[in-house]
Amino acid sequence: MFNEQTDLHQKMAKLDPRDTNGDGVVSPQEAAAYVHQYMQNASPEERDQILSEYVKNMPAEQRQGMGDAIVQSSANPVQSIDHNDQGSFLDAFRRTAQAPAQQGGPSPLEAAFGQGGALSNPMVKAGLVGLAAAIGSKMLRR
Repeated sequence: MFNEQTDLHQKMAKLDPRDTNGDGVVSPQEAAAYVHQYMQNASPEERDQILSEYVKNMPAEQRQGMGDAIVQSSANPVQSIDHNDQGSFLDAFRRTAQAPAQQGGPSPLEAAFGQGGALSNPMVKAGLVGLAAAIGSKMLRR
């Protein structure tokens, strides 16, 4: 699964305008910004379909790492996540990703996955970048 996510990430990096610094790689921070923008603009049905499909295939330790990153960030509206319950995880991720950014600052999702901290865990980084790749792939198939 990790190799599949890496392949998707590489494809997204070549095609995605979210590579804001033009280095040919979509960083986890760029991925978080991409996911945040998508969550703000996609229809609830499309958003739920992509998130559900992605999360159901995610390893439990990856869900736990991503959930911990969200809960530990003071910038988000979520206080707890049951990473073993897909519905709880999806609801928490959805609420964090849709929360508005503070004045001139990053969105809560971007803050949760900012430099250092949770991104030092390769499973968390792969989960976030993989989700951005899944969204990018869905957008390219339209």
